[in-house]
Amino acid sequence: MKHPLFTISVLALMLLFPQTSRAGNPTLEAILSEIRQADAAREEAIRDMVYTAVTTVVEWEDASRESIKSETLSIRRVYAREPNQIHNEYLSMTIDGRRLSQREMERELAKQRRGGRGQGDGDFQSPFSPEVSDLYQFELKGQDVFDGQEVWLIAFRPKKPEENLFAGTAVISRGDYRPMFVEMAPAKLPGILEEFTMSIRFAPVGEYWLPSVFNMDMRVRISFLVTLADRTLSIEDRYSDYRLNVGLDAGVFENE
Repeated sequence: MKHPLFTISVLALMLLFPQTSRAGNPTLEAILSEIRQADAAREEAIRDMVYTAVTTVVEWEDASRESIKSETLSIRRVYAREPNQIHNEYLSMTIDGRRLSQREMERELAKQRRGGRGQGDGDFQSPFSPEVSDLYQFELKGQDVFDGQEVWLIAFRPKKPEENLFAGTAVISRGDYRPMFVEMAPAKLPGILEEFTMSIRFAPVGEYWLPSVFNMDMRVRISFLVTLADRTLSIEDRYSDYRLNVGLDAGVFENE
């Protein structure tokens, strides 16, 4: 699904797995099979959703991240429907402590879209999805305890590094194979990026575990003989107030 800020919803929703109970000590292949089956069941069960996203974007003075240059806080209502439809309704925006008027907010959003930080068309797919899983190598790193629960640690990396593929680690509950936390980075950084890391934390919503917090850190550096731009950004999205299968009308997405 499309989403602002490098398609944050896509990064999250493609990694959802509903709860399933399995006993024993499965092999990596068995764990991956359970994840894929649960992901398919989740996609079948959740056809649309509405939720609230609170986004904080911090631009730092430099790469040390010790001093804040500017800070933007925005609140939006997100309407999402399979396959790949999303509409963002911005409710408010505050920059460096000052709340923008509706007209100012619209100008700021247009500016962000021109700068490539609007409602982007990110093409991220979960490495566990059938469409791309053959492009990845997986490794069962062992067992651990995360938030008081026993988990599997599954590392993933692409067989051939590409800019739209990721390497990282997924923390999967041993009890029901749900994702609890995923951290990742592009297997190959685009030329203008000096740094780029992401993480997703999940929380229960009814019988499903959905994304609750998304974090992204990046440093963008553009040089041609001299440095033309050097920006260090930290982005946090917090998701809440989920409503699932509300029956969204196609008209919600007409202008996207």
